[in-house]
Amino acid sequence: MVIPVTRLRSRFFLALCLLLHFTGPFSYAQQPTRIELLNADVSEFDESLEANALRLIGNVAFRHEGATMHCDSAYLYRDDNRLEAFSRINMRQGDSLQLRGKHLYYDGNTRIAQVFEDVVLSDGRMTLHTRQLDYNLGTEIASYTDSAMIFDGDNRLSSQTGYYYSDRRDLYFKQNVLLVNPRYTLTCDTLRYNTVEKTAYFLGPTRINSSSNTMYCEQGWYNTNSQQTSFQGNSYLLTRTQMLRGDSILYDRSSGIGRVFGHVSITDTVNRLIIRGDYGEHHELTDSSWVAGNAELVQIFDTDSLFMHADTLLATAADSLPAASGDTAKQNNRNLFAFHHVRLFKPDLQGRCDSIAYTLKDSTLRMFRDPVLWSGLNQLTADSIDIIAAGGGIHRLYLVNSAFIASRADSSQTGPIDSLRFNQVRGKTMTGYFIDNNLYRIDVSGNGQTIYYARNKEEKNFAVNRADCSDMTIYLEENKVKGLSLLQSPEGVLYPVKQISTRELRLKGFNWKEAQRPIDRAAIFR
Repeated sequence: MVIPVTRLRSRFFLALCLLLHFTGPFSYAQQPTRIELLNADVSEFDESLEANALRLIGNVAFRHEGATMHCDSAYLYRDDNRLEAFSRINMRQGDSLQLRGKHLYYDGNTRIAQVFEDVVLSDGRMTLHTRQLDYNLGTEIASYTDSAMIFDGDNRLSSQTGYYYSDRRDLYFKQNVLLVNPRYTLTCDTLRYNTVEKTAYFLGPTRINSSSNTMYCEQGWYNTNSQQTSFQGNSYLLTRTQMLRGDSILYDRSSGIGRVFGHVSITDTVNRLIIRGDYGEHHELTDSSWVAGNAELVQIFDTDSLFMHADTLLATAADSLPAASGDTAKQNNRNLFAFHHVRLFKPDLQGRCDSIAYTLKDSTLRMFRDPVLWSGLNQLTADSIDIIAAGGGIHRLYLVNSAFIASRADSSQTGPIDSLRFNQVRGKTMTGYFIDNNLYRIDVSGNGQTIYYARNKEEKNFAVNRADCSDMTIYLEENKVKGLSLLQSPEGVLYPVKQISTRELRLKGFNWKEAQRPIDRAAIFR
């Protein structure tokens, strides 16, 4: 009979598959090697334990898969390829790993060792102490569930449960994790620690406490050698006087410099200050911080707050000595600086300038380079402006060089600026006095000039008083001029409104900047 070639090929393929199926496990599966007995002072069979069980006493030694085991006595179960060892157990694997204890179960088939009582695992770099430990010689992974203490140089770590990966020198800790170092204490729920890199990786809520600060995060790492830290997830750095928050924090404990990225906030609880921005730094040695990128300063008062924006905000200690804990005098002695494109808003005060210096000790705020300040209906300008605060409000202000104050004479008027009427005061320097945050008096010193509109009983402007006097005092009520005292060599003329030219209704240096006035908190960013 002739069999078709195609049928022969099919039968051959089927036979080959069956052959591979039945011979595969025998061809490729590695059979476990037998535990090798190297030494025992006394050896005897003990049938009361198990058939073919060998009882070993004195200087007992085994070898299995490259590992050696020593103990005082043991039972070797040859049929099952396992052993039970007692007293002074010493297991070694490779060049450095050593496992000691008082009681051992070892399965040669799974290569899993279970060690009990006074267990010590060491790898030449660290030592682990626990009551019970499982170690897989094949995967080189150790685990414990009944708490352990690890010593690694200056670091002492402990946790309820944990794993040790010998091949990559990684320790994983879980539950009640504690890392103690001479410089700090770390607590968390989950931690990975590499004994070669000396780096701890945080895998959950973590807190680090030291004598100078407290740090918190929900993810990150800390190198115990370099003392550098990276924090992410609700991270913050708390010092004696400040709290730094951000999306992530890089902190170098040796230099005391913390760098904060994303949604930065620096809170000074002593001075009731908050600084926010996109990026910030804190320097512990100089007790200074700065923030850039959408930077905002918030000064909290009892009844309201001052909001300030600039390209960069800087807070420094007034002296180079760090404030001692509880030394509120030094903690209050701080300076704040705002650099470039400064805008500020307070319900009763608004301003713009290029730079600001703010001294908390005497509550003095100094504005530099084209400063302009608005208080109620009044616009104040000068080469520089000093604001003296008290109790959350303005107590006094100084306009230094080219001082100028302007206000609308009739707020109901509409139209171009050239058509509007303004009360104006000009002088070399001016001092303004406030009651309940309202400007009520202005002292002008040197080259004083003024234009103000007199009103009739119907509260309409019917005349303009233009006066020149070296020194003068102006009195205001509800932000309106109510009186004028010309103190030295006065010259003044009262003109009917219609008999004075538009040019004469403006003092030299007049520049109405109402359009630049921040009208709310959001406006300081525009």
